[in-house]
Amino acid sequence: MSLDLTITALQIDSMAAELKNRNNDKFRRIDTAVETVGNFDLDAYQAKHEESRSTLLWNVPSFTGDPKESFSAPPIPDDFSVVAVDGSHIDIDRHLSARCFLINTGTVYLRYGSEPDAELSNQPRLYADEDELVIKGNVTPFRQVNIDGALLGAKRAVEEIKALVHALHKTPKDVPTVGLVDGTLVMFGLRNYDDFVVRELVDNGFVSALEELREMASQRQLAVASYISLPRSQEVANALRLQACPFDVAACDQNCGQIPARERACDKAVGGIMDREIFLKLLDKGQRSSVFVSNNIIVSKNYQGHGIHFFYVNTGEEIGRVEVPSWIAENEASLNLVHSLIVDQCLRGPGYPVALMEAHEQAVVTGVDRRYFVELVEQALFDQRLPTFSSEKNISKRQKWI
Repeated sequence: MSLDLTITALQIDSMAAELKNRNNDKFRRIDTAVETVGNFDLDAYQAKHEESRSTLLWNVPSFTGDPKESFSAPPIPDDFSVVAVDGSHIDIDRHLSARCFLINTGTVYLRYGSEPDAELSNQPRLYADEDELVIKGNVTPFRQVNIDGALLGAKRAVEEIKALVHALHKTPKDVPTVGLVDGTLVMFGLRNYDDFVVRELVDNGFVSALEELREMASQRQLAVASYISLPRSQEVANALRLQACPFDVAACDQNCGQIPARERACDKAVGGIMDREIFLKLLDKGQRSSVFVSNNIIVSKNYQGHGIHFFYVNTGEEIGRVEVPSWIAENEASLNLVHSLIVDQCLRGPGYPVALMEAHEQAVVTGVDRRYFVELVEQALFDQRLPTFSSEKNISKRQKWI
C-alpha cells in the first residue's frame, strides 16, 4: 500500500499550525539575541567560559573581536582563480554479491581576468580490496572497523581535501587563488570512534592535507575555505545562552538538570535559534561577521595546531557559514581574499559559489548511476564465472507479489 496522503496532509497542517504558534515566541528570542550581541561583554564572557568549560553541555566558540562588528567585502583582484572540490559516494550494499564502495570526486578550476580558463573533471575510485574496506588498529591488527555509513562520509571528506591539494598544485602560482570545499572543515561524528580510526582519518588524512595546504599558502597568495549553505550551527547562539545564564558558573546538569526544556533561563532568552537567524539581522549584503574560533574537542585534540575559525557572510540570497584554518584567519590578506571571492562566486551563481555548484555537478551520483553500477558489478562477476546473489528481501522489492 502506498503512502496515505490524506492522513499525512492532516498531520502536516497540524504541524504548520504549531510552528506558527512557536514562531511568534521565536521572533522575540531572535530580537533578544540581536540586542545581546549589541551589548555583548566580551571580557565577562571569556571569564565565564573559562570557569564553565568542564560543566557546559553545549559547544561555544571563542571570540577574536566584537561580535556586532561587520565587514564589507574587499574588491576582487583583477586576475584570480577558484578551485573547488565536492564528492559523492555509493555505500557498501549488503544485498550485493561483492563488498565494495565507490567515491566520486568532482574538481573544478575557474580562472578569471586577463586569461580566463576553466577545467572540470571527476575521478571515480572503487574500493574493493579487503584492506581498503576497513580501518585496522595499529597495535592490535585484529581490531578493525568497517568503512561504511557515517565513516564512509568521513573517508570521503578526506579524499575531497586530498583532491583539493592535488588540484591546487597544478594552478598558476602567480595568480591569487582560493580553494573551496563544500561543508565543514571539522570532522564531526568521529568523537566516539576508537583512537586508531581517528588517527587514520584525521591525523594521517585530513590534517596531513591541511599541513600541505599551509605549506603551499606560505609560498604564494593562496587561501583555503569551506562554505556551508543554510547552516544550522548554533555556536554563537550558544555563546549568548552562556551570557544569559544567571549562575556564576554554567553547571548545566547541576543547576538546571531538573528544569523542563524551554523553562530554563537561557532557553527563555535565546534558546532554539540558529546563528544564521541572528546574522540575518546584523549583516548587509556582501558583509561578513567578525571571526570566531571553534572549540570542538576533535579540533583541539587531533588537528595538531590547525585551529578552525569561522565567520558568517550575507551572500545576498542567504547567510552562509565560511570556515577557514587558523593560518588563514590570522592573515588579513588571505581572509580578505576568501571573503571577496566567496561573495563574488555567489553573485556569479544563484546565491551559491558557482565553482562549488559545478564541482557538485561533476561529483553527483544519480539514482540511474547507482542502478547501472549494480548492473556493472553483477555483469563483471558473471563474466568471471563468479556467483551472483542477493537477499530475498532485495529480490522481493523488485517484484510485485500481489
